[in-house]
Amino acid sequence: DAHGIGYADLELAIAKGNRDKSEKKAIDEQVQRDRAGLPSSVMISDAFFPFRDGADVGIAQGVSAILQAGGSLRDFETIVACNVAVPKVAMMFTGQRSFKH
Repeated sequence: DAHGIGYADLELAIAKGNRDKSEKKAIDEQVQRDRAGLPSSVMISDAFFPFRDGADVGIAQGVSAILQAGGSLRDFETIVACNVAVPKVAMMFTGQRSFKH
């Protein structure tokens, strides 16, 4: 916590002219470099991915594995996304949706 203030509070302070925009810029640049702490994390969904774009976003941010319910007509596209990722991304299907609606 190098800036001693939460991000939303910093934005408000900048808008009021109480803090310099360079502080927010420094945080934004660090987040970009660190990719928000996502490298090597696992992306978990209590549902399936109806399209591969959800997996693509996680892969682009550096996730190393995806855990999802499966059952989409397009599961194969998500499997392909994991298989062509560099480095490869592991994926497991739980076979169970964890919500009701």
